[in-house]
Amino acid sequence: MTTNSITVDERIIKPCRIFCIGKNYVEHIRELGDFDSTPQSKNEKQPVVFMKPTTSIVSLEESIHVPSHGDILHHEVEVVILLNGGGRNILVDDSFSYIDGVTLGLDLTLRDVQIGLKKKGHPWELSKSFDQSSPLGTMRSYDGSFDLFNISFACFVNEEKRQEGNTKDMLFSIPKIISYLSTVWKLMAGDLIYTGTPSGIGAIKSQDKIVLNSPILGRFEWDVF
Repeated sequence: MTTNSITVDERIIKPCRIFCIGKNYVEHIRELGDFDSTPQSKNEKQPVVFMKPTTSIVSLEESIHVPSHGDILHHEVEVVILLNGGGRNILVDDSFSYIDGVTLGLDLTLRDVQIGLKKKGHPWELSKSFDQSSPLGTMRSYDGSFDLFNISFACFVNEEKRQEGNTKDMLFSIPKIISYLSTVWKLMAGDLIYTGTPSGIGAIKSQDKIVLNSPILGRFEWDVF
């Protein structure tokens, strides 16, 4: 089962959509051997965007189950933004007022499936949007008291640090991501944005324990079965 609500302080919010940003940290792009396809290398002014269903959310009360339609399941830790609304064509400087909460989450990826899909030029949904592909930590309410441009975070698997990142290293900042998405979609309350992963991705398997940690956002953990 997956969660059908998100708590911010004492407010209960129904998740709306999950937007995911790909290729937003240079070192992660390099580890995938895909540097020539970065938005910057193509002189593009827009991020890579894909989506997941809200049924992919895994709450802290649940365990992560390894899917059966692939063999290599990778962890990707990300800072996640929850919106309180927004509408269309939001200016970058105005985007802060539409951020309701911030937390950490995982974009779980079946890497072998994704590689096969890329080779065929097919969409990524089978590798990215399956059930339980979006574990989500507890939201911290955003009131401007911490710096969105300097959030450090890490991912540990069985107490081994696998990933370490900071939002200051994003190719597209959180405000720019919100602004861009609003040019394509009418952003709404309950929309979630997974903002991209740093380098250090790796495989997880049954019986592993994943811990996400940030001095600003908190500590969250899941068991894998």
